[in-house]
Amino acid sequence: MKKLIILVATMALSFSLLAQKSAVTSAWSYLKDGFLDDAKKSIDKAEKHEATKDWYKTFYYKGMVYQEIGISDRPKYKSLCTNCLDISYEAYIKAIQLNFVDPEYKNLDLTTELGLMKFVGVLQKNDERNYENTEALIDMIGNRFPALSNAFINQGVTSFQDSDFETAYENFEKAVMISTLSFQVDTQLYYYASLAAFRAEKFKDAIDYNDMLIQLNFGANEDEKVAVYQSQAIAYRETGDTVKMLEVLEKGIQAFPNANYPLVIETFNYYVNIGENEKAFEYINLAIEKNENDAQFYVIRGTLLEEMKRKEEAKLDYLKAVELQPNNFDANYSLGAFYYNTAVDTLDWADKNIPINKFSELDKYKQISDELFKEAFPFLEKALELQAQNVNVLSTLKTIYYRLGEMEKYAEVDAKLKELTQ
Repeated sequence: MKKLIILVATMALSFSLLAQKSAVTSAWSYLKDGFLDDAKKSIDKAEKHEATKDWYKTFYYKGMVYQEIGISDRPKYKSLCTNCLDISYEAYIKAIQLNFVDPEYKNLDLTTELGLMKFVGVLQKNDERNYENTEALIDMIGNRFPALSNAFINQGVTSFQDSDFETAYENFEKAVMISTLSFQVDTQLYYYASLAAFRAEKFKDAIDYNDMLIQLNFGANEDEKVAVYQSQAIAYRETGDTVKMLEVLEKGIQAFPNANYPLVIETFNYYVNIGENEKAFEYINLAIEKNENDAQFYVIRGTLLEEMKRKEEAKLDYLKAVELQPNNFDANYSLGAFYYNTAVDTLDWADKNIPINKFSELDKYKQISDELFKEAFPFLEKALELQAQNVNVLSTLKTIYYRLGEMEKYAEVDAKLKELTQ
């Protein structure tokens, strides 16, 4: 009787195991036929049962089921779970772990560098005896992972377009991890991840991805390569590491002499912001060497020269900018403002240095300043033509009109200013 009871118990256990393994098989059948809701019910049931909760195939199929639900466009299926792709990814990872024959690898952490190295080490042995099912492993690495990575990329792109950069980065990061497990080097994906990390203000992560992009020489042309260096430099600046920032900028400037002006301007701006005008002057000169016909660079250098008290050189740069681009607002306004400021400085100097009773001497300097005001006219009026509601231009013209007795124009400009500022 005792033997009979043991036999019946053994048969019952075998039947239970068979029944639950049939639930896994049913999930596969439902999946193939497109009944994703039934497939999910079957695989969820199998995952909870003692007989199949530690079977690699349970999680292999679970990964497939949740992956299909995650990419489905049908509302009926999309509502089955909110994070299907994440569940799919976790299921595949567990399937790989449970597929190992050696217990040492059944808890291998594939999200760490050490775990990945061990995983690669086992694969390199090329011994099918290490796995319960080699075909399942090959399918996950070669087929399921690339498709899952693409699904995360699509989610990331959607989030990025919606300006949800944090979520976009999370999706791209998962896609990177999955593509790594399938031994793919996807530089475009690294680029997406770096952009999302940057926009999410995860600058240290952006630096890591940009490092990879630079090492892999990412970019279809020099402009794209330079853009990576620029992003890297800004990321270092945002972390407070200006030493690294300057290293990256200088490296990029040297590497791409024909496309380096964004890096030159970044370097120029840095030195201007910290008050090192002489260093800034070196880099704006370099920018002009590469872009001799760019009016904006002459305006920038002219402004810097004014700060360096090299006014005559500044005037020549403003004149060059207007010559190159007559309809450039900054060029016209800068030159007009230069003449205006010089006129004001002339009057201030005379007031401070010439005795009040020396009328002829004072009148001489007044005439000089009036001529400078008149020289400012055409450039400021051109600037106003280009930007009719610019308050700075209007205010400057108002002062000039008043000083020169152009009261009709003064009243016109004064009325426009009041209209804009009230």
